[in-house]
Amino acid sequence: MIQIYKNLETKWFSFPQQLRFLLVGGFNTVLAYVLFILFIAVLRIPYQIGLIIQYILTVNISIFTMRYYVFRSHGSLKKEYLKAWNTYLSMLIFNYVFLYFLIDIFNINVLFSQAVYVIISTIITFCLHKYYSFRQ
Repeated sequence: MIQIYKNLETKWFSFPQQLRFLLVGGFNTVLAYVLFILFIAVLRIPYQIGLIIQYILTVNISIFTMRYYVFRSHGSLKKEYLKAWNTYLSMLIFNYVFLYFLIDIFNINVLFSQAVYVIISTIITFCLHKYYSFRQ
């Protein structure tokens, strides 16, 4: 069983970093968006609170999967964890402001607004992680 994992891991790391980011980030993004939908559309939690809860629940999964499966970092776990949380906290603030303008000012649907944010934030998050959080 361990050998199977090692073979899969070898194959995984043969993929370009950008592809690994899209696959891991895609998983993390789908998980986050599904939780956001659950909080907003099903549980009827205000988007501001749902956004914060969703970030708290998904950021740690994202940090550890990005750290290892995308950037294959071997740096200080504590330093990288704090830098990655700083990145996600910055993205949370950007997300909050972005949604405020689209939803409260322009009266655009909350789920559509978050979907647009996800597209924009993907590129920004990749750059922040590559050049800041998990920089070698």
